[in-house]
Amino acid sequence: MDDEPLVRRFAARVLETEGFLVSEAADGVDALRLLNEVVPDVDAVVSDIVMPRLNGVELLQVLASSHPRLPVLLMSGYANLELEQMGIAAPCAILAKPFSPERLVEEVRRCLRSDQVVPKAKKRATPV
Repeated sequence: MDDEPLVRRFAARVLETEGFLVSEAADGVDALRLLNEVVPDVDAVVSDIVMPRLNGVELLQVLASSHPRLPVLLMSGYANLELEQMGIAAPCAILAKPFSPERLVEEVRRCLRSDQVVPKAKKRATPV
């Protein structure tokens, strides 16, 4: 999920090319609606940190309660050190922007290999 359509579409295309089923959301509010009403069988969430309405950190906090085993990969244009100083940590990773297609796929796969994830037949990632 990303509020910037070009970034969101780029991430979706990269993951689709690698065989992931992808649902897109423009922000955290849309992502929660998708997770709760439309596509509840999601294996991972890829979210920007800075977004309107419900940002990535707020989304992460909600998901930690409602979907505690769901891996969340946060993306940010901020340096990782800055994020750590803000007290922001993701259950699986923080991906610095800009990133290559290979790096995105690598991090999503790493998050899905986590021992917290229950494997499903086909993985579904939701870039928001």
